[in-house]
Amino acid sequence: MPRTRTILLLCLLFPATLFAEPTQVLGGLSDALGGPTDPLGPQFALFPVPQRIEQINGHGLLYRELLAVEVESPGQARLLSDYCAALPIHISYGQSMYVSPGQSAGMLSLRIDSTLDLPSPEGYVLRVADKGVTIRAKTQAGLFYGLQTLNQLLEDSHDQDIAIPACVITDYPSIAVRAVHIDLKHHLDAGFYYYHIIDVLASIKVNTVFFEFEDKLRYRKAPAVGAPQAISIEEFAALSKYAHDRYIEINPLVQGLGHASFILKHEQYKELRDDPASDWAFDPLNPKTYALQFALYEDAIAATPYGKYLHIGGDEVGTLGKSARTKRSGKSAIQLQMYWLKKVTEFAQAHHRTPIFWDDMVFKLSGLYKTTYDTTLNNDTVTVLWKKNSPKLDANISLFPTGCIYMRWNYESPNAPGNRLAIDWYKAHHLDVMPATSAQQSYAVLQRNHSNFPYIRDFCLIAKAKNLDKILCTVWDDSSPHFETIWRGLYDFAWFSWNAVDAGEDKIHAAYRHRFFSPALAGQEYECRDQLEEAITFWETAFLQKGDRESYYPSFQLMDLPAPAPAHAKGQWSRRYEQKLQGAAASMEIYHLVKEKIQRCLALSRRNRYALEILDQINELQGYSANLLLLLKKYDDSDTEEEKKQILIRIREWIDGFAATRSQLEEVFGRTRMMGNPEGYIRDANQHLHLANGTNNTDWMYYYELPMNSKAQKWIQSRKKYK
Repeated sequence: MPRTRTILLLCLLFPATLFAEPTQVLGGLSDALGGPTDPLGPQFALFPVPQRIEQINGHGLLYRELLAVEVESPGQARLLSDYCAALPIHISYGQSMYVSPGQSAGMLSLRIDSTLDLPSPEGYVLRVADKGVTIRAKTQAGLFYGLQTLNQLLEDSHDQDIAIPACVITDYPSIAVRAVHIDLKHHLDAGFYYYHIIDVLASIKVNTVFFEFEDKLRYRKAPAVGAPQAISIEEFAALSKYAHDRYIEINPLVQGLGHASFILKHEQYKELRDDPASDWAFDPLNPKTYALQFALYEDAIAATPYGKYLHIGGDEVGTLGKSARTKRSGKSAIQLQMYWLKKVTEFAQAHHRTPIFWDDMVFKLSGLYKTTYDTTLNNDTVTVLWKKNSPKLDANISLFPTGCIYMRWNYESPNAPGNRLAIDWYKAHHLDVMPATSAQQSYAVLQRNHSNFPYIRDFCLIAKAKNLDKILCTVWDDSSPHFETIWRGLYDFAWFSWNAVDAGEDKIHAAYRHRFFSPALAGQEYECRDQLEEAITFWETAFLQKGDRESYYPSFQLMDLPAPAPAHAKGQWSRRYEQKLQGAAASMEIYHLVKEKIQRCLALSRRNRYALEILDQINELQGYSANLLLLLKKYDDSDTEEEKKQILIRIREWIDGFAATRSQLEEVFGRTRMMGNPEGYIRDANQHLHLANGTNNTDWMYYYELPMNSKAQKWIQSRKKYK
């Protein structure tokens, strides 16, 4: 029996030389990380990293040495993808054609083995030895995940022309339900792109997706709710089948009590409003509310035939009790909220779905919500507040339906003491709780905080420590960023939800670049996303006196422009906006640095170049604003009228060029998404001021650029009076 060496996950940080003799590294993972992200050495970056890897003596496998696949049934053949799908297939029907290891060279063998001692039905054991591969699992899902790991090994072998070392990988998930939320609120992508998203999520072992439909499903039972461009139930059911075949379960999210503007904006449903003046929330005591909501749920269930869950929303309802019915009832806000939750829970369970409920209102109505997110509250303050107000929760425990999952969402402060106490309260009362983190919140263009890495990590680690078996990662469409900007955050989520071990942000993001683009891009010198986040933070408010770009505000104040002569004093404007102009200069430095990096990445990348093209267009957009400010500074600092005249020409040309910048960005974005709403689309009242809900066309994407350009053009015209 060959000698083995078991390498536990803690060994991620140990030098590669402990495990293998030095080999040539193409792409420099060893340089990037100071050691491997994977015990197989820096050339192999498995994502997410497996639970355990053993190196064994003997021959490994070069990708081109894999010649055929042996499966036990035709169903197993359908699990194959990428390189393996192109190989000849032998169906053994349980009788292997190979009786000894030496005869299996060049063969990939898939085996169902009910005797495997693994803690999850999604686990597998992958063995590479004697120039062959065997994957064993207790279920087809386990075989599928073993194949995803093998695909990555083969990809690295191919990209670098190196052999996969002889090894045994024993793997299984830390968290059973690893879910991603996709919000369709303000845009739709092209149909093929959703299939692409499913393929990528499956490759990183995500097994559940929630589509928040809003009005982007063509409801049959309430056709007025569906938008003109909505996806049909049949089309979505086909996508659900495609995902199901890849061990991803698609489930619907249809907002119910609050966030109901996509329904209540329509004239025919105004009678269902809790507040007649607002399209935000339903009247929970109007029987017609449930007739309509249940009709929408039934269509959503039909569109997701393989789902287990029905997410019914229920968050951020605000103040209930404004309708005539609710006023007459005498019910409190928490009673109204939970009455609705009980009704929709009963519906979901009757339709063999487990309901999921965003839980913020539970804590808002009990005086505890601030403790769940405000990290400025110290432990003593939180303890006092919970001692004072948790009895309100306890007193209302009979209102909480069982068989419902309470989704404890927290996107930027999962370690807030009250957030942990909230989870503990659910567990103490035998209620099912599911954490929700986020890879995209409401930031314009790009998620900040390094793709929200620290908060995704922290909530996954909390989930594992508290033995929670489900977790969600949201992708919100409030500001409708391109999905290609979100992959890094979703890869982070896949890493920690599959194997909740922290190898450090730099190492994990190097492994992401290796896996997503190419081994050649693993080095830190190819990291450009974090720098772009920094520049975009300035871009958001580059033209504003004050404010932000997370919302579509009805009014805002643009910065002033240099006063025209004769009132103009040299440098006066530049001194007034000194800090902003310093930010513009820093952003232009980042622009050139990121531009150069992206071009190098495009040349070296083997996959997903489109994501780099998207980042390139975002960089062009932020660079436009920064450069316009620097041109205005040159004008303000110039000494002579002739200098001003020449700079004025450059400013006018720069502004005139914005149309081309916009056109190019929309051409690149538009390869996979529908740009703008169709004619006749009815926007809602936009109570939460979502940026992407500001206009039916794409003007919202340039909310401050367009008025600044207009202001600058008028300013240029005004200069003629002083010549």
